[in-house]
Amino acid sequence: MARIYPVKKGVSTSAQDLLDKVKEFTGSGEMKDGHVFCSLPGIKSVEVYAEGKNLSVNTVNDPENQDPMKTIRLFNDLIETLTGYSSKERKKKFSKL
Repeated sequence: MARIYPVKKGVSTSAQDLLDKVKEFTGSGEMKDGHVFCSLPGIKSVEVYAEGKNLSVNTVNDPENQDPMKTIRLFNDLIETLTGYSSKERKKKFSKL
């Protein structure tokens, strides 16, 4: 299931910019067909791609995760890096829908 996140005005969603940000955040990442793939502790795979003015993110969780709070924190930080919106700002935007 893909989650769609709005992107702040002025934040680039080009595949190369997404890859650069992911590599800076996680230390690794790869691009296939315009989709950026990486992993985080507790998440086996994160797939990020631009869909118009939004970002779509697919994740595959690691069932053997020992620290879910750390995973959530890291994921939220990654999404903030990619979209420009903090988790609090995203929550506020989603509650308006």
